[in-house]
Amino acid sequence: MSTVQFNCTGCGKKLFNYDPATHYRRYKSPVKECPKCGRKYADPRCHEIALEGLPKDIFSIKAHFFLIILGAFVLYIGIVMFGKNQPGAINGIQLLMPAVITVLGVLFFVGGIVEVMSILTGIKQKKYDRLTMESKERLKNRDYAYTLYELGYLVPQEYL
Repeated sequence: MSTVQFNCTGCGKKLFNYDPATHYRRYKSPVKECPKCGRKYADPRCHEIALEGLPKDIFSIKAHFFLIILGAFVLYIGIVMFGKNQPGAINGIQLLMPAVITVLGVLFFVGGIVEVMSILTGIKQKKYDRLTMESKERLKNRDYAYTLYELGYLVPQEYL
């Protein structure tokens, strides 16, 4: 993982580091202001959902089903490790490692189930519908839409 340093284009002040390879997406206004010089910039970590849309796999049950299976496997390994004697390991470590692995397995397993349930019940869809409406409301402000346009976003004519 390589992080990228993001600097202000006006004054050169370091604003933040981020990893562009991560798929964590913040759906909120990407327009930010430099605390030093006041110049506006587009935060690459934030996305205007009404303009960019959603990733195709955000409602994928397959990906979360894989997480459930992985969690069950890790949980199984953790439970099996409780019964094994690890030669040369300190007594505390013999209990700590299986406990950590078991907890991780439970977290993956439960997290996957929660995500699948939120997709199936429509809770996740409602969340992204709300975020889309908030994004469209922001874009109704012509000054905001024009700022995005100036920062390089493809803004439809209806918002300009």
